Amino acid sequence: MRHQSNNKIYQKIKSLFPIEYKRNQLPKFLNSFFKILDKKTNKNFARISGKYGKDAYKELIEKYSTLPKEIKNPLEKCNEIVSDLFSGVPRWRSPHLQYNVGAPANTAAVAIYSLALDENIYNINDGLAGNALVAEQSVTKILANLADIKTKAQGLFTFGGTATNLYAIKVGTKKVSPYSGKKGMPKNIKVMITEDSHFSHIVSADWLGIGTDNVVVIESSPDRSSNLKDAEKKMREIFEKGNLLATIIINGGTTYNHTVDDIKSFVELRDKIIKEFSLSYRPHLHIDTVIGWAWLIFKDYDFIKNDLKINKEALQKIKEQYRKISYLKYADSWGVDFHKGVGACPIPCSIIMLNNVADLNLLSKKEGSFIDVHQLAPEFSFTSPADFTLETSRPGGAALAALTSLHTLGINGYRRNLANLVELSLLTKKLLSNYNDAIVYNKNSLGYVTMFGFCPPELKKTSKNNKKLKGFIEIVNKYTKDFFSWDYQNRMLNNLGVEYSFSSGYMELSNSVKISAAKLYPVSPHLNKSHIERAVKIIMKQKMLFDKKIWNKK
Repeated sequence: MRHQSNNKIYQKIKSLFPIEYKRNQLPKFLNSFFKILDKKTNKNFARISGKYGKDAYKELIEKYSTLPKEIKNPLEKCNEIVSDLFSGVPRWRSPHLQYNVGAPANTAAVAIYSLALDENIYNINDGLAGNALVAEQSVTKILANLADIKTKAQGLFTFGGTATNLYAIKVGTKKVSPYSGKKGMPKNIKVMITEDSHFSHIVSADWLGIGTDNVVVIESSPDRSSNLKDAEKKMREIFEKGNLLATIIINGGTTYNHTVDDIKSFVELRDKIIKEFSLSYRPHLHIDTVIGWAWLIFKDYDFIKNDLKINKEALQKIKEQYRKISYLKYADSWGVDFHKGVGACPIPCSIIMLNNVADLNLLSKKEGSFIDVHQLAPEFSFTSPADFTLETSRPGGAALAALTSLHTLGINGYRRNLANLVELSLLTKKLLSNYNDAIVYNKNSLGYVTMFGFCPPELKKTSKNNKKLKGFIEIVNKYTKDFFSWDYQNRMLNNLGVEYSFSSGYMELSNSVKISAAKLYPVSPHLNKSHIERAVKIIMKQKMLFDKKIWNKK
């Protein structure tokens, strides 16, 4: 009897690992999951419904932290997991979710990604990946062509935008100190970043052992671009003090303003400093384009003919942003996040692009005298990306998803989606500006996010000159934060209408005053004019209620 019982258990286990010609289990499970999510999804809601938040977290951790001894019904248990753990998940495809830069995933890309997961493809070498490695090489060539790179470029898929910055800094350290892999980082090594850069740059300096104290920050100009004069001053200080500069990371489309720095001028400055100080190496110049890369898709677009009928104001902004980002071909490396903005891929799907394949050799594990790195008879592999990647067990789904998304959306698909977001962000800014108690902070942004704040009732009828009064920003910050918190708790958590987000450190003014801001970040390809109009109306109506019920009673 015991043997029969064990045999039943074993049969259940085997049913979860179907052989290829009996692979109907996966669609069966997925169809069941989709039915559950369909019941928990309202087309007017920004998230999957259900109980979520702090209390739900505690309950569910307790529920799922005990491992069952016996297998019951796997599908039934999975259905329960989906119902419980997918509650509160953002619906990036929904036009009501304008929360952040996350990408609505292309169904074709998701399907390919899922297939790669089912086959458990390792992008280590051709022996473990077969032809799947072609995807990485093909995406590299597509991106290199869009960037108009004339040298032989090389791309490596990795675990996120943070990793693209990590790779760039690592390459820079090998340029300035070739033996740092063996002997450790020199104490006088520096990394230069921008004031408006992503926090991952700091994290990378920490993890690589450079130290956050050795990160030099370039100040931002009023338009939020990096100040070239400040960069030159600080570069000179680095070399005059006998220090080493490994990597310079500048903006290629920031999260909040989509700011792209003057790349060509930074290249010229770097080269001038090299000559002036007779450096034996070239500090590595990396452009953080994980969001901004998308404007490359407008290469060869006829802005005069304008076949896509993009509105005039949006067209001009797109043209200017493309002009700025097109100079990244003069840099050394840049990053792409296909899982952000219009990338249309599932997480994670990022690639570090090295404009010169020679830089790839600086990442070679063979240079470190490793003993048989992956122990998989590498001499029999004709291509082995694992020789250069931080990861060993690198999944194949990301590269396949990116390739699929690029081929199924095509050039004009990406163009139209990006243009739509820019057009709608202009409308958002215009509508908010019609209210004298709303402040749009990034009116001149070339991107598609809107950063805004609110004046409290007692200030909204004052003259514009009062915005210069001492403490004005602090008052607006506090009011905006209090309003957002109230709106989030009383409306957004209940899945009612548009959902947006808040940043406590949007930017810092020259007098060390930080501006906090709410943000509307459109990403859905389903968004149209009516959704934007409705979103602004809801937010402004909520503000009136907040003033009446909460603020005026304080």
